[in-house]
Amino acid sequence: MNKTNTWLITVFAVVLIGVCLFAYLNAQKKPSLLRPKPNIENLEYKAFLLRPKSSIEDLEYKALDKKRANAEFAANRDYADYEKFGSIIFCNTSFNSRIESANYAKQMELYISGKEADLSEWDTAIKDYENERSKCRDYNP
Repeated sequence: MNKTNTWLITVFAVVLIGVCLFAYLNAQKKPSLLRPKPNIENLEYKAFLLRPKSSIEDLEYKALDKKRANAEFAANRDYADYEKFGSIIFCNTSFNSRIESANYAKQMELYISGKEADLSEWDTAIKDYENERSKCRDYNP
């Protein structure tokens, strides 16, 4: 290769890298040196500023919510089986799952509100579920 071709390839590579760098920096959500400061009146930018950052606590809350939803699903499924088969086993597992769901909801309330959380509602729900569980009987043995 002669010097002209080498020089053209080098210039092309530098220009290509520059264009890619410019496109990358403009694609970022944060203001960069290549982009002017965004207008604060822009609603999309305001929403970006107000959006909370993901953290371990948020993931912990989501995990609690998923466990609560799974416990509710299991409670509904087991109660449907109790109505279908009439076995005390399904009734007990249904109410155990409801108690578990109420405990997860209680933890979520405590997570959101902190020390100011009013957990009496969940405590009474758990007591009600325990009382109902004691009434489980076989009706189709």
